Amino acid sequence: MIEGLYKSVLQSAFGLSMGVIWQHMTVELLGSPVDYSCRVNLFFSLMERLMLEGNIRLAHGGLFLVGTIQAQLDALKEAWPEEPGEDDLDGFGLWFITEAPAGVVWIDSDGKEFWT
Repeated sequence: MIEGLYKSVLQSAFGLSMGVIWQHMTVELLGSPVDYSCRVNLFFSLMERLMLEGNIRLAHGGLFLVGTIQAQLDALKEAWPEEPGEDDLDGFGLWFITEAPAGVVWIDSDGKEFWT
């Protein structure tokens, strides 16, 4: 499941925001019995793989985050809403815009950066 999900999200969300990564992943999971906590775990697994493979980096205020990939993801996890309201993640994705401690910078195969 994760391999197909990863490839689909990489293709459909390239160059777009972290909120779009979440939304595209959620669309791919429609009809599956995946609950919220499982979706969150899948999201962080996808983010980790995207980072490990050099497809994305996390940034805030025009600067890349520092530290290990795990430390960067842990900072994101700490800020993640435990029980999101309908507009936080799945609705308008306001959490990604107003509360997330970082955004996504996509890196293409030539090293070009796409800041979101």
